[in-house]
Amino acid sequence: MAEVSQRASRCAERGVSLILVAFSLVAILGAASLAIDLGILYVARSQAQRASDAAALAGAAAFINSGCTTAVGGCLAGGTQESLARQQAENVGGENNVAGEAASIQDSDVSFSYPNPMEPQITVTVQRTVARGNAIPLLFAKLFGDTLGSVSATATAEAFNPSGASVPVTYGCVAPFLVPNCDPVHTSPSSPTCAAGTAGYFIDPTTGAVAHPGVYSTGVIGEPWQLHSNAGPSQWYLVAYNTNLATQISSGNGNGNGQSSSLLRQYISECAPAEVSCGQAVSTFNGTSAGPTDQGIDARINASADGLGQGQDTIDTSVGPPFPITGGSNNPDPSLVGQTYYGPSPSEVLVPVYDGHTLNPGGDTVSVVGFMQIFIQDVVHKGKSDLIDAIVLNVMGCSSGSDAPGNGGTPPVAAAGGLPIPIRLIRTN
Repeated sequence: MAEVSQRASRCAERGVSLILVAFSLVAILGAASLAIDLGILYVARSQAQRASDAAALAGAAAFINSGCTTAVGGCLAGGTQESLARQQAENVGGENNVAGEAASIQDSDVSFSYPNPMEPQITVTVQRTVARGNAIPLLFAKLFGDTLGSVSATATAEAFNPSGASVPVTYGCVAPFLVPNCDPVHTSPSSPTCAAGTAGYFIDPTTGAVAHPGVYSTGVIGEPWQLHSNAGPSQWYLVAYNTNLATQISSGNGNGNGQSSSLLRQYISECAPAEVSCGQAVSTFNGTSAGPTDQGIDARINASADGLGQGQDTIDTSVGPPFPITGGSNNPDPSLVGQTYYGPSPSEVLVPVYDGHTLNPGGDTVSVVGFMQIFIQDVVHKGKSDLIDAIVLNVMGCSSGSDAPGNGGTPPVAAAGGLPIPIRLIRTN
């Protein structure tokens, strides 16, 4: 009887393993759904973040290209610079894929803020959501009723003008012209290093702030400026370059040894392969070097000859900022010829500013106290000089505590790609 009972019990247990395996498969399938679909969403979320980061940085760069890095003139909230930045953000963001589809950024996904006049900010959201109608199809989860997943990411970037802030900055693509910190238009307060009573200053030497941040004529944005003027015997406000450019700039030997007119011409017409930082010492170029200066400027702005109307871009300062630029017949981008746009233009140049003291004959060493972004209109050869007519677009001051690299100061923030003002991500989620 016991043996019969055991056989009956074993017969009753037949099929239990199949049931356990079936339940296990359901659990395994659920785990696979969680792992694979969450993995898809995690990767998509990372891709959305990269897209929003790129879009925000592109929008911040548009602030600089339009000349709107300070909240003055037409650069206030709702100004033209916002539509330019929004379009750039949407274009660049759309070049990134999120879960196999191009990131779709709508106008409502882009917003702007101005926490202070020197730091315009743009915030961009990239989303693939059910509400937007572009949610991400799931694989295994649809077996349990979930067919779509949503991801979104937000990034904020700003065009950071360091003027008046205790942040040292280094710049690339700096043209070899020196601008004295002597503003001939705004003579009050008077500069202590310029000719007495004849000039104020662009950059406050105490704080590093822009002394007159408004629009010309009450401010410096749009103010006319002339480069390559005579600063004294054999001194024409030029930076000396030799075959070892980095050594020449960092040593600041003050005698122009090894200076080269051919390199001067080359580094006027194109980017010099070195960076210049706040507080850094640079050597002045000895002599006028009028021919190479003239040739370098014409090449830089794509002018066929000296003077206006030689194929270079033109700028209209009667409106703005942002100041509209019209592409000249020699503009390297054929789509811009005859068109109005807001930069970047080949005629936009970044130059260092020094304290403005009278330069010593035979060579001098000066310390960089800031930078100026200018639009070069033309160059006119006149006697020993090459008169270079320009318009001030931006002024960036160095704080009093800014140190050059290697001086034990805070590592400088780098302005990438020849931009006159750094752009940086300040918040992501």
